[in-house]
Formats: sequence, C-alpha cells, structure tokens
Amino acid sequence: MKRLIFTAAVLLLGAGAFAQGPKKVTEGTLTYGVEWNLPEQMKAMASNFPTEIKVHFKGDSSSLKTGSQMYSSTNITNLSKEYERLLLEIPMMNKKYSVIFTPADQDKIAANAPDLAIKASTETKTVAGYNATKYDVTEKKSNATSTAWFTKDVEVSTQNPLTRYFDKGLGFPVEFTSYMNGLSVKATLKDVKAESVPAGTFGASKDFEEITFDQLMQMQGGR
Repeated sequence: MKRLIFTAAVLLLGAGAFAQGPKKVTEGTLTYGVEWNLPEQMKAMASNFPTEIKVHFKGDSSSLKTGSQMYSSTNITNLSKEYERLLLEIPMMNKKYSVIFTPADQDKIAANAPDLAIKASTETKTVAGYNATKYDVTEKKSNATSTAWFTKDVEVSTQNPLTRYFDKGLGFPVEFTSYMNGLSVKATLKDVKAESVPAGTFGASKDFEEITFDQLMQMQGGR
C-alpha cells in the first residue's frame, strides 16, 4: 500500500512539473494584420492605411506605429501610469510633432471611447497558433456588432492602444475590432515575439516639436 501511495504521489508530482500555464511575455513585439473600416469619404485614401501594425512593449509600456509615405504616427502608452503620448511625422511638411496628453485631454478622448458589451460563446478556433474562444461584442453607442477571440495560452504584460478597451480577465485578444482616431479596425494577431525592444521606443528625439492636444485639434480643423 505504501508503495502504491508513493508511486501515485510521484506521478502527480510529475504531472505538476509538466503542466503548462500561459506563456508570459514581458518584453517583445506584437504583429497584427489589420483591415480598416473607412467611411465613404475616406475610401479613396485606403492605400494610405497600413495592412500590418507592430506594437513594441516592455513591462507596462507600449508603442504602436502606423503610417504611409505621407505620414507616420506613434502612440506611446503606459496605462498603469495614465501616460499617453502621440508622435506625428509629416515628411512632406518637414514637421515632427509630439503631444503628451494631460488628464483633461484624456478625459476628452475617453468621452468618445467605445462602450463594449461582451458575451462569451462556446465556439473555439486557433489564431496565430493559440487556442481562442469566441465572444460576441456590441458597441453600445452605435449598436455595431462584431466578434472577438481571446486566448489564455499567452499573457502579455500590458495592454496597448489596440487592446486597451478589453478586460484583461477575458484573456489576450487575438482577433477583434478596435478603435483608433475615430476609425474602427479589425486586427488579427500574426505573431508574439519575445525580444528586446529598440532603445528610445517609448520616448521622442529632440527634433520633435512639443504641442498641446488643443493645438493638434486646431491643425485638424477640430476647432
């Protein structure tokens, strides 16, 4: 009897040793394929929108860059510290702008943030090699519906400008509709790569001109 108990204990210990939890990544790069949902008046500009986006992250910081030949913008966030910065480069104007969003600016932006209702389903599939569960999503302000897929096979240390609207308790979103600069975008994870991020990823060089959020809005005709 003692031998049976000992053997069972060893087997359970072995099972615990080989059981795998989620893969945890605290520094690296996320690559997404993206499809933009553009309003009719912007569809002629579709070629200026990227079909792939990379996000660098480390700890609680993330940096997401989008752009084309006409411009590039980089969203830098540390959501745990409520820090957000936008870098905007316009080569044809030889201009580089940096905007650090104040708490008041963030309140203005939050007022236009999506309000999501999310309901789990039992459907599953594999996305980027990870097992994912389907959720039905309704954006309550517009009644627009979409689907989102979450995995618990991988855990990334921070949310980024694409994933920030989803509860981390659902897992890591691998296919979903998000919202950037007033536009909706469908994002599908292609890769999670654990690697060192480039130096200076979460800051701005001295050739960026610091402006306020209100100045940025005036440039865009928002005032």
